[in-house]
Amino acid sequence: MNFSQLQSFVALVDTGSFTEAAYSIDLTQSAVSHALSALESELGVTLLERSRKGGVVLTSAGQTIIPHVRALLASASAIEQEAKAARGEVSGKLRLGSIESIVSPNLLASVLTSFQASYPDIEVVLFEGAMHEVGEWIEQSIIDVGFVVLPTGEIESTLITTDELCILVASGHRLHTKTVVTPRELREEGFVMEKTACSLHLMKKAGLEQSRTGPHIRYRASDSATILAMVREGLGITLVPRMMLPKRLEGMVALPLDPPPPLQIGLAVKSQKMASRGAKLFIQTALTWAQGQASLLASTR
Repeated sequence: MNFSQLQSFVALVDTGSFTEAAYSIDLTQSAVSHALSALESELGVTLLERSRKGGVVLTSAGQTIIPHVRALLASASAIEQEAKAARGEVSGKLRLGSIESIVSPNLLASVLTSFQASYPDIEVVLFEGAMHEVGEWIEQSIIDVGFVVLPTGEIESTLITTDELCILVASGHRLHTKTVVTPRELREEGFVMEKTACSLHLMKKAGLEQSRTGPHIRYRASDSATILAMVREGLGITLVPRMMLPKRLEGMVALPLDPPPPLQIGLAVKSQKMASRGAKLFIQTALTWAQGQASLLASTR
């Protein structure tokens, strides 16, 4: 087997299509098809099969093999980056994961801008998903580094910044004049939350777990703009990280929680020792950015 075959296999798994797989690794469809056939022939098993929708899906054998292939390709990429660094070069590809409903666009864009300015020859491929998805991507070597909510499990993480969860209510809501609110005061409220497990995690973190006597989720929506519109119209309240709040809260009020639930945001890798140079540099860039933000905040006080 060779790396072209392994890369073709992974590209097919990630895209589910020969056309998109070929485009993603800059090969022809026939080359990708030939690479897969050669790999399956050498291994003596079928790795992918056609789905009813016209794409390809993993077989049971493919499911057991793909994690090892991803780990092998990640190690090969790390080796290549370290060799280039020894020659004074900093280049390669960095696969970065971010949590859509928790990591603010400003944080992500600011760190990415600093990173690209310092390391223009490292190509960043962005993966966005739910909190559990980013964790799985790190474990399965689908991404090199990802934003996570601390604490994490077995993956190794570095604290970057701390956010705060707050409650967003309509301007005419019964609580809109409060300076802070407690979980007890929210027991009778109906929430409007995202259709992800992240929303349940945030509610638990804020002491707002659903129960017979506690708050309940009245509506679920996929789009943050829809959630804000529903809150503005008084259809419910929502819980959001402060960094995710829009700059202008027209028709809404953000209320701190008492006690304030901190939301620690970090960057995680599968192994600090085995992490690629690009991943390590990205973490260092994020730490430098966070230190700069802290200094800026201190100077304005």
